[in-house]
Amino acid sequence: MQRIEFGTDGIRGIVGTWPWHKPIIMRIGQALGEFIQLRSNSGCAVIGRDTRASGADYLSDLSTGLMGQGVNVINLGIMTTPGVAFLTKRFKADLGIIVSASHSSLEYNGIKLVGMNGLRLQQEEENEIESIINKFIEIQPKFSDVLGQETNADHLGNVYIDDHVRHCPVSSLEGLKLILDCAHGAASKLAPEIFRKLGAEIIVINDKLNGNNINYHAGSEHVRAYPDELVNKLHQTDTEYGFAFDGDGDRLVVVDRGGRVFDGQDLLFILALHYKKLGHLRNDTIVTTRLSNLGFEESLLEHGINVTYADKGDKNLEAAMWGGNFVLGGEIGGNLLINDGYHTAADAVYTSLALASVIVQNKGTISLRSIADQIIKRPQKLISFTIFKTFSKAQLTKIEIEIERLRQELGKGSRILFWGSATEHNVYRILAEGERQNAQEEVDKAAAAGKQFIEHVASETLFFSTSQD
Repeated sequence: MQRIEFGTDGIRGIVGTWPWHKPIIMRIGQALGEFIQLRSNSGCAVIGRDTRASGADYLSDLSTGLMGQGVNVINLGIMTTPGVAFLTKRFKADLGIIVSASHSSLEYNGIKLVGMNGLRLQQEEENEIESIINKFIEIQPKFSDVLGQETNADHLGNVYIDDHVRHCPVSSLEGLKLILDCAHGAASKLAPEIFRKLGAEIIVINDKLNGNNINYHAGSEHVRAYPDELVNKLHQTDTEYGFAFDGDGDRLVVVDRGGRVFDGQDLLFILALHYKKLGHLRNDTIVTTRLSNLGFEESLLEHGINVTYADKGDKNLEAAMWGGNFVLGGEIGGNLLINDGYHTAADAVYTSLALASVIVQNKGTISLRSIADQIIKRPQKLISFTIFKTFSKAQLTKIEIEIERLRQELGKGSRILFWGSATEHNVYRILAEGERQNAQEEVDKAAAAGKQFIEHVASETLFFSTSQD
């Protein structure tokens, strides 16, 4: 029997493949129920999902498994990942469960978990859950003598909306005009309502939900790759900024009418300077990952802001931020976290309110572009590519040697990173970065050469292994 293991953010895979089958998902629900019951006499879970069609059945299967172990279930229906985290903390539930594959395409789905504090579970807790799940898969457990009850709680979306309106950094967004790209995802009803309540004039696109269009030619990742579509809409509607969410509402990409695409580190820089100016940046420090451009840290230091690094993934960012009592953190992909005492998970809608407040408070004096342009980025190239094979140890060693050779060719202060995506099957990424500002061509060539070498190694049957060593 195959085993289930957690990735950087729960479990994710292709619908219809292992373990995405009704009996297995139900047993995962039972395992989560067992995990809860080992810690709680009451036993309560908050569950929600994004808008992909497969999510409804998976949510039902998980709920059945949870109730079978005597756990009561608060079913939010369609809800953003940060919304589930917020409501789990708000109602002191034992566990928050999100059925979502975030920014991934329709064929994927996933299960994310947050604890009573609204933060991602840590490694030891995930290890315990893995152990229970795999035990329950081998030997199907019996249902409890006393079954849990399910409460339909889709109305709790209003609690999330009211909270965000109340905690917006400014009391009104009147005079602000924005386009919101909702990715046909979980933020499609929440985000527009919040901005309207605050008085903003908004144009909403990609908010039609049919179960099959989540992230399709819409949302943060589409805008990142093809910004011209949203930029054209900005010109057509005489609007300055467009905010694009992903399918589960934790990732944000911003564009302006001039065609500037603001990634996570741009947005983090903007908020870091704003928070420091207001005296809200605790310890004058932000948290990010090593994937950020090294020029990003150098530029922050010029403003008296320090950077501390965490491993990739929201789980690691949360641990670093709450462990160090830092207020602001995030990744280049657009997952930003604001530790203000009320909110936990990366929340694209809440981040967009913070950025909208910056625009309102600086209207007519300074733009998001002029703030972000203060980052003196080093030349950098990121390439994503697909390889339908698993590397052996011998192949990985060979790749590491070549990567180091290419780095040395780029010169002192450069770096080249290679890793496999934790959320997209068979997808690998290579990032090259140089120190000299005029080295973009060399950086591009190094990244391309690294990709070509990795693909060549993958094609060598002599070293090919069918399983991960």
